[in-house]
Amino acid sequence: MDWKHETLPEYGTFDAVVVGGGVAGVGAALALGRRGKKTLLIEAASALGGLTTLGLVNIPLDFVSGVGRELLRSLDEVQGHWHRNTDPEKQKLVLDRMIRAAGVKVLLVTSVIGAVTEGRELRAVVITSKTGPKLVRGRIFLDCSGDSDAAYYAGCETVCGRPGDGMSQACSMEFTLAGVDWDRYVNSDLKRDDPRWIDTIRRALETGELPYEVDNHLNWITHLPGRPQHCGMDEVSICFAHSRRCFPTDSDDLTRMYFEGREQADFLSKFIRRNIPGFENSYLSATGSLLGVRESRRIVGRYVLTASDIAHLRKFDDVAAISAHGYDIHNYEAPGNIKWAPVEVDGETRYVICNPGGFGTTTPPPGGARVTDIRGRTAETAEFEPNGYYDIPYRCLVARDLDNLLMAGRNISTDVAAQSGVRLIMCCMTMGEAAGTAAAMSLDLDVSPADLPVPALQRELVRSGVNLGQGMRSIPGLSPAAQEDDPYANPELYTKKPVEAAWEGGSRKEDFDREEQYNKVLPNAKY
Repeated sequence: MDWKHETLPEYGTFDAVVVGGGVAGVGAALALGRRGKKTLLIEAASALGGLTTLGLVNIPLDFVSGVGRELLRSLDEVQGHWHRNTDPEKQKLVLDRMIRAAGVKVLLVTSVIGAVTEGRELRAVVITSKTGPKLVRGRIFLDCSGDSDAAYYAGCETVCGRPGDGMSQACSMEFTLAGVDWDRYVNSDLKRDDPRWIDTIRRALETGELPYEVDNHLNWITHLPGRPQHCGMDEVSICFAHSRRCFPTDSDDLTRMYFEGREQADFLSKFIRRNIPGFENSYLSATGSLLGVRESRRIVGRYVLTASDIAHLRKFDDVAAISAHGYDIHNYEAPGNIKWAPVEVDGETRYVICNPGGFGTTTPPPGGARVTDIRGRTAETAEFEPNGYYDIPYRCLVARDLDNLLMAGRNISTDVAAQSGVRLIMCCMTMGEAAGTAAAMSLDLDVSPADLPVPALQRELVRSGVNLGQGMRSIPGLSPAAQEDDPYANPELYTKKPVEAAWEGGSRKEDFDREEQYNKVLPNAKY
């Protein structure tokens, strides 16, 4: 839209404008506000935190460091965190307090609907609220919107969904059930023999109890900490409902998915009550007010992270964040998930995974091909780098088409398969902190983000407690860092006995179920 911005009322001028108040945007805004920058954080919904709060996705997985560590510690203080399960309501308030303490100006229930550019710079975004459109000017902008709203309106190249038709992977409506006898469930034969409910779902489809196959397995089930426990009144959060054939930047399709998701939550909660021991008296207590969109528009940056990068666990000199999460595509058109990616290796296509969790894929590769490690070895002989992780380079956070635009979260510069790996909550928060720190330093040095000295950025991130892998390998410009005395870096959490205990308590088994890591010291907290 060609905005006649000269005629629009101005809301204000800021050093930095952050679009999107999910965990990536919060991480970015905190980094800016704490460095004394006049910062505006714009969020379309009514609370900060995105899917972690409004979407009921209460599993903050991946490496914990920097502001992510601070978030979990703050939740600990209010009994809002336990074994990587969080309380979405308590997290709303914790994030409110963190962002206000940093001096960040926040606009909730406010959408970005346009942009004003001049040459290779974004000069302003157009926002709308109950009082109509207004102009927000800034020196530097950060798109943490998930859907790349600011970049899209500014004319940056974006890529949406899979190649060809632009369809995005499945979206989920998370829901919570209360009145659960968790102890009965944990000790049940079903929990022992059918922990992902695969057989139970299949039987219900055969008898017609389920109207159609929403998914072929339970994705995850978590506790809501700080609620009643061990008294038949536990409350749990469940990822089960899925919409397929998704186009989440289309309002018509979003509406379809919200309607569909709530219908699914209704009949799935009844199915669970009838079939899962311990859930006989359970009831649907909430559905997410924000749909679990896993991917949509991605901004083309100075580098595009690829499936091959993840398969090879590649390290980059300009590392800005790290992740141990493998491919995780929730099927586009059919039930199940894809935990492998087609990668060309030595002139042949291999369907590769980067860690043993990939063998848990519920969708096999095409043509009867087998899942392998990067060297082509199948499950019987596959080997993986111990404690393996990959880097997310800073260039993936820097827009290619505008000189003063950074991005963080699920809309960074990646291909489809790589995006499915880097989109976990803690990784997004770290990316946000890295982008916000880079923006603050760029303002201080009066350079564009692309010209910022990366070693200086990395030293500042490490000083702020961010884990760039500096304790696990050599990074140019950084000295190896000793591990901190931190509860989330305690390797005892990840030996076999505590892991099994965590699963019995309701944590997500597939994220711990790596036999080769049992009884080994992990270099830092993840999963």
